[in-house]
Amino acid sequence: MQPVTSISSLIDVASAALRTWSGGEARWFAAAPGRINLIGEHTDYNAGWVLPMAIDRYTLLAAAPGAVAGTVRAYSLSLEEQGDLPLEDLSTAHAFPWMRYVQGVVAEYATRGIESPALDVVIVSSLPAGGGLSSSAALELATAHLLQAVVGQSLSVADRIQACVAAEREYAGVPCGVMDQTIVERGLEGHALLLDCGRDVATPIPLSGESVAMIAIHCGVAHELAQGAYAQRREECATAAKMLGVATLRDATSDALVSLKSEDTLYRRARHVVTENERVRLAVAALKNGDWSRLGRLMLDSHMSLKEDYAVSCDELDLLVDLALAESGVYGARMTGGGFGGCMIVLADRARAEAVADAICSRYGAQTGREPLCYQLESAAGAGELCATL
Repeated sequence: MQPVTSISSLIDVASAALRTWSGGEARWFAAAPGRINLIGEHTDYNAGWVLPMAIDRYTLLAAAPGAVAGTVRAYSLSLEEQGDLPLEDLSTAHAFPWMRYVQGVVAEYATRGIESPALDVVIVSSLPAGGGLSSSAALELATAHLLQAVVGQSLSVADRIQACVAAEREYAGVPCGVMDQTIVERGLEGHALLLDCGRDVATPIPLSGESVAMIAIHCGVAHELAQGAYAQRREECATAAKMLGVATLRDATSDALVSLKSEDTLYRRARHVVTENERVRLAVAALKNGDWSRLGRLMLDSHMSLKEDYAVSCDELDLLVDLALAESGVYGARMTGGGFGGCMIVLADRARAEAVADAICSRYGAQTGREPLCYQLESAAGAGELCATL
């Protein structure tokens, strides 16, 4: 499994990289965790319920005063790419997709009266890009907290989340819901977060499962959510809700879905959302009771619904789920994130976690020729608690 990289280690790496790249000494740091979604997929933009958890894998930014006037220069250590953002032109989409997340946050903060000075920024991360662990929201919230550290002004938590949501929608081109930015900002160590996306109500749910472990395995296929399929699912859900006479599928019932049966695709999309909302409710009860077998079955039901009704899984994710379920000590497994690639998560007996991960990865590699990335994850605090000025 991939080793855990501490915040202090990321700071050391980022500081050294900034010094080498720009010659500057880091004055400001900000970090934000990724997330897994235990259950509740594609329900957030339908004003439904989700159950995510912030995780101990991070994106960290180190910054120095900018060497080029009127420009935010950012260097991605993992991609070995430099993106330059002229502050007088924040509306033209940047050539690098990853840089659009930074651009969007800088632009959204500017509209709210917090303007970035010239900066040199190094980005380091222990999150896999395109892995379904919310590396994009982590980059957004880390950028937001970095700006606040630099200028000494802050937005409220709610406004900060909304600025980052707008950045992803308007600049990265992903019509996301609010789940990722909310959990990345508001995560609590030792807790998942039950989020009512329709009413913007977040309820911490204690994670008392010392006997269980959560494992994420990247299938080796990176998802590209901005390339149409995600937006198409949103449009299909909106059409289904309109045909059912409700504002969003949050308000749809299983009985009402019968009227959509002549529209098979819309029926399946709506059925996933309605049943997934119910699975979130049942999963919260299972977590509170420590009923891991029940939670595992709900995770598998969620995956099958995402595969068959919502059509956002892929062969590689399905294979990983099958391999996981064949291992002793596994309670359940499902894809996590938007889909079309990325990560699967496994709920397993903690004593068996390493053996389970090794077996799944070995068999997956033998069958596909791909080398998966594997992470044992713990809950973490959100970006607000990780932001630091050193």
